[in-house]
Amino acid sequence: MKWVTFLFQFKLVNLFIMKKTALALLLFVLAINSHAFCQSDNTVLNTVAGKLQSFYTGHIVEKAYLGFDKPYYVAGDTIYFKACVTSGEKHQLSLQSVVLYVDLINPQRIIKKSIKLELQNGLAWGDFALPDTLSKGNYRVRAYSKLMKNETGTCFFEQVIPIGSINEIANPIVLSAPKTQKPDLQFFPEGGTLLMGVETKVAFKAINPDGLGLNVKGAIVDNSGKTVANFASAHLGMGAFSLTPETGKTYSAHVTFADGSQNSIDLPKASENGIALALNNSDTSKLTLGIYSSPAFFEQNKGKIYSLIMNSGASFSKASFKLNNQLFAVDLKKSQFRTGIVQFTLFSPDGQPLSERLVFVQHNDLLNLKVSSDKAGYKTRGKVSINLNAKRLADSVATGHFSVSVTDENKVPFDDRSGNSILSWMLLTSDLRGYIEQPNYYFDMPGADAQISLDILMLTQGYRRFTWTDLLADKYPATTFQPEKALEIKGMISTTDGKPVANNKLNLVSMDGGTTLNGLTDSVGTFDFKNLAFTGNTYFMLKTVSAKNNNKTLITWLKDNPEPVTYDITAGLAQNVTDSLLASSLQNRKSQPDYMPKKRTGINEAGATGNPVQPSPRDKLGRADQVVHREDIGSNGMLSDHLNGLLNGVMFTGDPFATNHKVPYLSAPQTLRGSPPMLVIVDGVQLPLGSGVDEVNINDVETVELFKNSSSSVLGSQGGTGFLYITTISRSSSPLTKQGRDGSLGITVPGYYNARTFYTPKYDHANDNANLKDLRSTIYWNPELVTDKAGNASFDFYNADGTGSYRIIVEGIDEKGNLGRTVYHYKVQ
Repeated sequence: MKWVTFLFQFKLVNLFIMKKTALALLLFVLAINSHAFCQSDNTVLNTVAGKLQSFYTGHIVEKAYLGFDKPYYVAGDTIYFKACVTSGEKHQLSLQSVVLYVDLINPQRIIKKSIKLELQNGLAWGDFALPDTLSKGNYRVRAYSKLMKNETGTCFFEQVIPIGSINEIANPIVLSAPKTQKPDLQFFPEGGTLLMGVETKVAFKAINPDGLGLNVKGAIVDNSGKTVANFASAHLGMGAFSLTPETGKTYSAHVTFADGSQNSIDLPKASENGIALALNNSDTSKLTLGIYSSPAFFEQNKGKIYSLIMNSGASFSKASFKLNNQLFAVDLKKSQFRTGIVQFTLFSPDGQPLSERLVFVQHNDLLNLKVSSDKAGYKTRGKVSINLNAKRLADSVATGHFSVSVTDENKVPFDDRSGNSILSWMLLTSDLRGYIEQPNYYFDMPGADAQISLDILMLTQGYRRFTWTDLLADKYPATTFQPEKALEIKGMISTTDGKPVANNKLNLVSMDGGTTLNGLTDSVGTFDFKNLAFTGNTYFMLKTVSAKNNNKTLITWLKDNPEPVTYDITAGLAQNVTDSLLASSLQNRKSQPDYMPKKRTGINEAGATGNPVQPSPRDKLGRADQVVHREDIGSNGMLSDHLNGLLNGVMFTGDPFATNHKVPYLSAPQTLRGSPPMLVIVDGVQLPLGSGVDEVNINDVETVELFKNSSSSVLGSQGGTGFLYITTISRSSSPLTKQGRDGSLGITVPGYYNARTFYTPKYDHANDNANLKDLRSTIYWNPELVTDKAGNASFDFYNADGTGSYRIIVEGIDEKGNLGRTVYHYKVQ
């Protein structure tokens, strides 16, 4: 391993806003290895560095990022997204996990849809078709691999997705906080501590009850009533001021919030005995690091050895120094740190963390993406040809993977600073604790103001990856979950009285004509069929093999259920999408001439005709026109009452030949007198014609699927009036399992999701589809645009009928982990 030693000269500086004190020049040797080790003679430092190295070696991090075609949606839209999973701290595309879980979660914390994506070198894409009947609200899309579960959920990707509804346009989407809550203001001394007699930078952050930044101003007064400083927020309720605490004094802030309310808040008490870090990040090429101590602390600890860890992802540097002066500073070249958050931590002679400071280092190493169009302006329905060129630093070409989204800005107005991006998530948000408001502001608005605001953000947010207290005590999460390389089906075999059956042979048979796999239970009766790959919801049969052909065994399938949703969305955290912006999309949906709540024709948001379809629990029956899940149905009353209005084009009415139950029909019965009712099938068993659904207990229902028109033809003439397929939950099973007796069990297992291909019309001739209005808001979506060896790629599409400004967003990653994003606008007349 190569050792590199730098000699830095410590000199007197006015570090930020620190007191100017005449100190002698101090020479300080920083022995730095950019990967791990240095100064092997310092046992304490090596112990701390060793624990950090062990943490990174044993806890390889995966991060997931999802980029969407637009920031918010309306019921009836399709949410399109691209998934990018990186491994380690250098953002290289992950070769570890193959399975990525993506969930759509409603405001009540119910998972409305969960899909599995097959990652190819860390990349995948998918979609969620939103039913027309979906209720409005702030939904969430969450993505994670099983490897991420080792970090107790802190590595999960999650984004709030506001969804409006045509049926609820008059009611705005609001997540209001309790009226009893008041605005909050917190203070954060740089380095974590106010020191007596030392001028210190103090950051602050004010938030309203919804969790969003709130403008604030005020004065800092001491216990004698004297004003010693004034302050005002500069960005999203954040700002900073300087304060030199005096012995015997306490301090408070007299605050006026933007809503006019006032309050008095105590500042943290200053310590007479302490040491802290400070950093100046204003220079583009260097960081100025300061370490300062109070007079009392310096006198008590003069000459002792202190240590410093500079953690830049999985690469970190270390140094030790002797406390010979109360205040000193050193310049560090930024080139030794990667782009992103750098964590500076000061340690005591016995290895305890004393002070910490986060700083964001931004190099000119992002991908340079250039978008060019073939024309300066375009007409509606005109063809648009776009070229993309991707380069790394020093103009070297980049072969990368990019997503492309084109939207009509009049239909999807949005302040790009308010949203997430691959830059803000990978480099910033995923590494910080708490909610980061308008994360893309720090990347979309380069300049001094954004840099100052970003540095204040570093003072107000904590580091997410680990805490030193837990790491030094070896209390970081154990590696319980390994990367998933394929799908698997797990379970156990027991006797009917619950005793495990060891070394029992069993078969896994695909009912879609696939091969039969042989398995064997272990010593405790469990089985695991690994290395599986299949798409859609696939029906399997598990069968035990008994030498005597008298199976009396119980098979339990352990379902691979999504991770539970354990917390609500914090009020107000809806990416600042206002009701007026959402109303624009709602009105666009309503104005479609072919729009009907239960049936659509013509060009819709998915670019296809009719209602979106979802996979059927029984692939042999084909694809259902609609699937209603148990969480949509409810748990009390008659099943027919709950399904009435949920199933598109289905009415439940009393049978003319029997008045004690309601029967499903494809349309209002008064218009179809003499037409037979729909068939009802429960767990594969067809009920007699004219049967209702109320024979099934509503609490036993897992899904109700609607087959009508062409999809119902799978049953021949019997399906001519459509049918309902009801899947129930076995009473002997928990929601996490399914059981079968007598040595056999049929199961429907979700496989990899087959993503829809985004449809964009081609207007090759002037009169193409002239009678249909093209009101698309997402004009073009391509989840995988790959640049060639020269860094070039191209694509083309046709505009919709909307005029004004169209927005193109290209973002992605190259093969070396470099990130890039660009936004391009063009006009349509």
